[in-house]
Amino acid sequence: MLFPGFRQRLSVTRQLRATGFALPLALSASAVLLLSSASIHTLSLQGRLHLQSAIEREKVADQLRSAAQAFTTAATGAEACLLLWPSVDWVSRQDSCSGAEPSSLFKGIVADQPWQGLSWQPAPLFGDLRLQLADGSRASFRVELAANGTQILGLSDVQLVGRDAAEPLS
Repeated sequence: MLFPGFRQRLSVTRQLRATGFALPLALSASAVLLLSSASIHTLSLQGRLHLQSAIEREKVADQLRSAAQAFTTAATGAEACLLLWPSVDWVSRQDSCSGAEPSSLFKGIVADQPWQGLSWQPAPLFGDLRLQLADGSRASFRVELAANGTQILGLSDVQLVGRDAAEPLS
């Protein structure tokens, strides 16, 4: 025997190594579980934000659809004559359409939300209507017209429009 205490020290060292793996393994496992739960939580929050955004977009689209319906309702009687010309010409063409009031056709309130017309551009059998809510939300609609151009037959689905790049954010 070379050293009597050598065998005893070797035995103690092996026991320490054998019993020392549990704590690092437990720490590693808990770190993996923590990261997994954080990832799941992040995905859950992201999904909820997407859902809220979709609900808000649909609410705005519905308000803009209602504004387009209000335009359609107002574009009857004397105001129907204005549908023949682009909105930029309405004031100068007002004499051609007796009793027509362009401002009543291009402004209104729907569900406590003021709206205004941005533009009307007629073409044979259809027109392009652009509207804006007071909060800055905008939409475009393709409007189906009768052959004489003075009667609205239908509206397309709402096409939400973004802000102009030069326009400041509100």
